[in-house]
Amino acid sequence: MKELLPRERFERAVRREPVDRVPVLYRMKSEAKQKLARIYGIDDASTGVKHNPELELRLGNDAIIYQIGINAQFSHRPIPIGETWSNHFHVGYGKSGLQGRTEDEEEEFRGTQDFWGPAKVVPENFPNFHPITSMEDLKNYKWPDPNDPELLEPIKDLCAKYQQDYFIIVDLSSTLIEAAYAHLVGTQNFFLMLFDQPELIHGVLDGLTDYYTEVGKNAIRLGVDMIRVGDDVGAQQSMMLSPEQWRELAKPRFKHMFTEFRKENSDLYIKLHSCGDYSPIIGDEIELGVDLSGLMQPTGGNLDQVGIKKKYGSDISLIGGLCVQRLLPRGQVEDVRKGVHDVIKNLGTGGGYIFSPAHYILADVPVQNIYTMIEAQREFGVYGKYPLN
Repeated sequence: MKELLPRERFERAVRREPVDRVPVLYRMKSEAKQKLARIYGIDDASTGVKHNPELELRLGNDAIIYQIGINAQFSHRPIPIGETWSNHFHVGYGKSGLQGRTEDEEEEFRGTQDFWGPAKVVPENFPNFHPITSMEDLKNYKWPDPNDPELLEPIKDLCAKYQQDYFIIVDLSSTLIEAAYAHLVGTQNFFLMLFDQPELIHGVLDGLTDYYTEVGKNAIRLGVDMIRVGDDVGAQQSMMLSPEQWRELAKPRFKHMFTEFRKENSDLYIKLHSCGDYSPIIGDEIELGVDLSGLMQPTGGNLDQVGIKKKYGSDISLIGGLCVQRLLPRGQVEDVRKGVHDVIKNLGTGGGYIFSPAHYILADVPVQNIYTMIEAQREFGVYGKYPLN
């Protein structure tokens, strides 16, 4: 097969049609991206709502993903230790439970980010204030503006600059369940209120559905190819809530959302994401008309990559599957190379697969492992050659 344009390659993979090689989608948190950008001489390594895709395209990405969901601002924002920053949802964020580093420790840490050194874990931002913890809070809550130009205006520019060659994805996650438990309500509150105050949880989810439906429709009108929604409903060995609860709380709301999206563009592609083991609801994703499922974190039921591909691969495309918890940050280069080989063989056979780590590449991933992953993907991801022959 002749070499395809990145855009064509990605779209054909989503449609489970033949491609020349496995498409690629790498995503990085700020510190990892800055580390690699220095090597390539790229000054602008912005992530989140100011995302500059140039580095990822240099690494081989076939698509550009631009995040405007609730995670887009806090997750990539530098928040000083001990301070709280509030976003447009009125959620407060800080460095939860972390004391930070001394000046000497900070200097040592920066050295690990420069090149090959043993990278250290970066303190992450976490919600520390939740604006809706009672029915009174919900009654008085002011939802963000779905027409916010800060979120939407860059989409038009991305489409104009890149869409001729690259597939354009807008990311609305976290969308429903996770946006409620992790951000608006608080995790402990959410799971208690599911039973003690279900009307509050349903009210929050209804508000999120209305907001993200309008945000997504605005993005679709700007010409994007795919909307990515999702929630982290999977844990290490099972789902965080039962599949039946997910079908009650999330499935009908996603159905409404997707119906409205496809009224704007009947050819729109939809991706549904969850971290952890969400294998019990992959069949539900198919029923909802989801085109791409991932990121296939290899935990719990998701460990059976061959079984999942065999059961669902003719009905839905898959993305991800490469371990970012242990293999990518802590594995030897030989281990990383084998891991890439295995996930491409397991999920890429027969098409309908996009290679990606099972989540962001974080600051604790050594550069040599990143390059091993990239080179192994290029070697093993060609259709007609081992292991895809």
